[in-house]
Parts: sequence; C-alpha cells; structure tokens
Amino acid sequence: MLLRLLLLAPLLLVLVVFALANPQPLHVAFWPFEATFDAPASLALLGTLGIGMLLGALMLWFATFGLRHRARRAERARDMLDAELKRLKFRSPSAALPPPE
Repeated sequence: MLLRLLLLAPLLLVLVVFALANPQPLHVAFWPFEATFDAPASLALLGTLGIGMLLGALMLWFATFGLRHRARRAERARDMLDAELKRLKFRSPSAALPPPE
C-alpha cells in the first residue's frame, strides 16, 4: 500500500499542477451533434486522455478474449490429462518404475 502511494504521489502532483496551470475556459463542441459545453482546458484535456485510455483498454480486452478462452480450454485439457495419468499410475504402479538393466 505504501509503495503504491509512493508511486502515485508524483503522478497526482503533476496532474494537480497541470490543472492549476490551465484554468482557461475551453469551448468544446461535438461535430456531428449539437452538443457543446465550456470547461477548463485541463479538465477537457485530461478527460480526453482518460476516455482514450478506457477505449484502448476495452479494445485490448476484446482482442485478447479469444486467447483467454483458448488458455482456459488448454488448462481444462491439461487437468483431464493429469487426472488420467494419476489414474493410470495408481492402477499399474509397476509402469511408473524404470526398466531394469
């Protein structure tokens, strides 16, 4: 917990200084729609950055969905094969011994 705080404190300090240094009002309009609003420049820029990061994370999550599904399927197959191997070793203990020389 302390390590997380030590790592996030400089980032939060930079964000606060950025917000305090950019209080100018900024008129934001969404082109295909009629939605417009005025916001501080820092809030508009940081909001845009946050939305971009969320969209990137969502795209990455969807891109790796198939890989996670394959990994779960492979883990189930491995578990089944491990159980089969244990069953075969239990049934025939001499099969697990190396051949005599």
